[in-house]
Amino acid sequence: MKIGDRLLSVLSDAEATVRIAAPFIKANALERALRAVKDEVDVTCVTRWRPEDIASGVCDLEIFDVIRSRRRSVLLIHPHLHAKFFASDTCCLVGSANLSHTALGWRAPSNLELLIQLDTSGHGLDAWWNELQSESIRATEEIRSALEHKAAELRASGKPIPLPEAEQNSIYHDAIWVPGCPRWTGLWEVYSGDEEQLPSSAIASAKSDLAALSLPPGMDISGFEVALKAMFRRTLIFQEIESLSRAGLSDTIAHRFLSEQCDVEEADAPRRWQVLKRWLCELFPSEFQIETSQEVLLKGKKF
Repeated sequence: MKIGDRLLSVLSDAEATVRIAAPFIKANALERALRAVKDEVDVTCVTRWRPEDIASGVCDLEIFDVIRSRRRSVLLIHPHLHAKFFASDTCCLVGSANLSHTALGWRAPSNLELLIQLDTSGHGLDAWWNELQSESIRATEEIRSALEHKAAELRASGKPIPLPEAEQNSIYHDAIWVPGCPRWTGLWEVYSGDEEQLPSSAIASAKSDLAALSLPPGMDISGFEVALKAMFRRTLIFQEIESLSRAGLSDTIAHRFLSEQCDVEEADAPRRWQVLKRWLCELFPSEFQIETSQEVLLKGKKF
């Protein structure tokens, strides 16, 4: 049996919910998969939807129209999605296959792919899905239009389009990225084109931060904040500070960490640490607190 036919068999058994997550989804393959799903079943589909994915042809803008044309269905975006997950109620397939004819064996020559059947109640899969949903933003017509524009710009530039699965050279030369814009709200002002009140240095750092976080174009303010929090949480700097602050992170130790591990100039470390603390405490107020008597950042404690 073709791997795609196994997928259709699983999807056709759904009585309540279908959950799909794949970074690359082609419209014709999505249509074929959804034809197997009963009309009364709720469908949630998550994809990556980066401009380079659209420009290179590995994912289609038209999946938005396919999902929108079906009742009880929603399309979500997670720019850092790499997993492939297809669930029908409590049964799922996980593995390597994206949702395309080539991946699913519906076109020759097809890819050599793997999908393993599991119960979603085991292996932490339901918890993983809930986390994915909480970090994703809902696709909108505005985001679709902005992606179409960005993809067209990439094609028209004449420059090679980055391969979606390739590791890109870091603009930070493999050092740990640290936020540079003094206010995280400055990123929204640059993102939305309302940057008149920002000094040029803040505009430059905001653009650098936006590039590091790979946020989708075309979002409104609420979607932007959700995406910013999700992508910031995925960064190495967040994970390192989260770990260090569980026992209390003093300014002195933080300054040393930034200068030794993050390619931050020693003289600039105090300022960058103030920026980082402000981002953490404003974006995640229930998770990070400052013990003002000692200027210590604490994770997971309230005062």
